[in-house]
Amino acid sequence: MSDAKKNKQLTVKGRLVLKTFARTTKSESLGVYLETEDGSFLIPPAGGNPFTDNPLAKLAGKFIEATGRRSDYVFFASSWREIPEPEA
Repeated sequence: MSDAKKNKQLTVKGRLVLKTFARTTKSESLGVYLETEDGSFLIPPAGGNPFTDNPLAKLAGKFIEATGRRSDYVFFASSWREIPEPEA
């Protein structure tokens, strides 16, 4: 994959939820996930320290619009904002 495709910025919308990450391993922890129409993605802040608390955890249960890049099951958020819950 080219560097241009790897670094393509995307904007996604979804609900933040807390779920167990790396279950049954030494790395098991509570992760922040973004549930979207396209799937569920672990969502750490881009460039953040993975061993510190995720600032998005306090928004669990809320809907956000996030901009960043996706790599497999992880969405690295460079920016985000809370949005109203979409109508069904």
